[in-house]
Amino acid sequence: MIALGNVSSTKSTISVAKLENGQTAVLNVEGVDVLLCRVSDRYYAISNRCSHANQPLTEGKLRGFAISCPLHGARFDVRDGKCMGGPAIRSIQTFHVIQRGGEIIVSTSQS
Repeated sequence: MIALGNVSSTKSTISVAKLENGQTAVLNVEGVDVLLCRVSDRYYAISNRCSHANQPLTEGKLRGFAISCPLHGARFDVRDGKCMGGPAIRSIQTFHVIQRGGEIIVSTSQS
């Protein structure tokens, strides 16, 4: 996990070189806690909070496309945020990711 700190816009840009496959990075974009995940050379951005106990997923295990909550083991698909296993039953939010050249852009805006 890589902590990237606060970003003061609805978009955050980081370098592709900062994340290896199977790694995650934490972003705070306009107060939204986002977890950026790299799987099979693709990037996915999800809420960094478990929908069950509101725990950060930062310390969870990323295995393939599934990230698990370190508290109770709830699992979520990083591609679409869907809950894959309890005790959580609700999906988590996903965010738009664009790879442009050597940069990854994460947007929390709905537009």
